[in-house]
Amino acid sequence: MADDEEVVEEAPEVVREPSAESEAGLSPVEEKPLAPPKYEVRPGLGEKFQAQNVREIILSTMQEQLTGRQYRADQAPRWAKSISNAVRQRCQELDMKRYKILVQTTVIEMKGAGIKSGQRCIWDPETDEYVDDLFRNDTIFCYTIVYGIYMY
Repeated sequence: MADDEEVVEEAPEVVREPSAESEAGLSPVEEKPLAPPKYEVRPGLGEKFQAQNVREIILSTMQEQLTGRQYRADQAPRWAKSISNAVRQRCQELDMKRYKILVQTTVIEMKGAGIKSGQRCIWDPETDEYVDDLFRNDTIFCYTIVYGIYMY
């Protein structure tokens, strides 16, 4: 039965550092306890999501990819994927530690009709953030959104 079982407490883990003497077998090995793990629940003061830099990345990437182009249904998925990948890569170069970067790009044809879009997320408003921007020309409407989710 569970009541009859004996509970054994485990000793803290110990790291042994080899020395020149211990390798030869001349002296005992020193024992140092491991430091307790650090749990970062909030980003540091200078480590928050860089919304303004990300907005500039979004806008410049969309302009580089779409300026001078006309909408083509067969090319739109490739453009959206290329914009998303370029934005994500450039955002990761900002080195925002412990942030998961998610990028979503929508490319549609401008025909005079409107569009409504909605997102729903469960997140921490103190650490997580999003940035969005759009690009328009005569035939293309492109909307890109970047989510920065802090990984606890």
